[in-house]
Amino acid sequence: MSPHADTLFIAAAALAVAAASLTGFGLRRQRYRGWLWWVGAMWLTTLGALVAAGSRGALAQTVASLLLMQWPVVTLIGLRQFHARHAIPGQARADASVLAVAGVVVLGAAALDAPGAAWIAAFCSLGVHAYAAVLLFRGPAGHDGAPLHSLGAAIAVAAFAPVLAMSPAGSTGLWPNPLPLRAVGAALGSVVMAFVALMLVCERSERQLRDSRRRLRALANMDALTQVPNRRHFHDLATMALRNDPPGSAVLLMLDVDHFKGINDHLGHAAGDRVLTLVSGALLEHLRAQDVAGRQGGDEFVLLLRRADTRAAMGVAARIVEGVQRRAEEARLPRLTLSFGMVQVTDGERIEDAMRRADQAMYEAKRQGRGCAVAAEGDEDHPVFSESQRMGLTAA
Repeated sequence: MSPHADTLFIAAAALAVAAASLTGFGLRRQRYRGWLWWVGAMWLTTLGALVAAGSRGALAQTVASLLLMQWPVVTLIGLRQFHARHAIPGQARADASVLAVAGVVVLGAAALDAPGAAWIAAFCSLGVHAYAAVLLFRGPAGHDGAPLHSLGAAIAVAAFAPVLAMSPAGSTGLWPNPLPLRAVGAALGSVVMAFVALMLVCERSERQLRDSRRRLRALANMDALTQVPNRRHFHDLATMALRNDPPGSAVLLMLDVDHFKGINDHLGHAAGDRVLTLVSGALLEHLRAQDVAGRQGGDEFVLLLRRADTRAAMGVAARIVEGVQRRAEEARLPRLTLSFGMVQVTDGERIEDAMRRADQAMYEAKRQGRGCAVAAEGDEDHPVFSESQRMGLTAA
């Protein structure tokens, strides 16, 4: 076996291992757009090295030359599909046109039996490689672009592999044909391409996994219907807020929808869900970014107003009810009223204790006629309730 054949078979073996690894990896995982182009480029390049190693005919050499030339452009087309949101300069149509023109020149030189047809093919291949390398270098910057720049460097190195055959050693007859060195360059570049493809797929899978975990965490923390924190998450957020704020500077409000059971019984649970969503929408509309809202369950909501007092909380309650009644009218729902209970959170008081006191005040508001707000002072065992304040709230 000649040194040329040895080189080509080694290159083909390396390409086959890389192509098989990339293929197997894709078959066991989610296949993203572009993956089939990468696998196709690898196997076509492997076939080109095998054809070059197994035959010395002019036709076989031309076919091998074309197969070894295609991989940078085919890989580039796959990258365009994979990186659809990170535009690589140019278009896939232009990529295919460059490869087609180079292929026509190679076939024309072979058909005309032009002197130095092998070198014409080598320089066409150099042009195709350089085209792909330049576009990859001009692609996305930053973290997303680093793998593409590495691949561009590998393609540039592979492009100039045949130039080694022009060294003085080439004049001795050691490398009279640039095809073996082209196969070596293609093998090295394609192996780098396989590693880059694996890196891109793994990074995207990891990013999607992080996004999924973030979404799951959000779903676990948020009430799905009303899109406000659920009971547990409100407890965590409110506890953190009380820990960071000056002592006694927060007001806790408990509220629920008056006669909510009647809405469900007479209008159906779908109407009840609409009521809950419009109440939560009014809450979020009238709260500051620093305040915390939560759904306790059923039709009961809780609010933590930071750096506020009960007088300011009464104003917030009035605006919330105004927003709820406006939204109910727009949604063609019955006129809605809310009952509020509120307490000033004392120094060192746990959020659970403040919620129990506010709950007592809310039920006192219901006892005093609903559609009103009551503030409570004192401890849980000896509460002191204020007179209910309607503040323009209309009882049902």
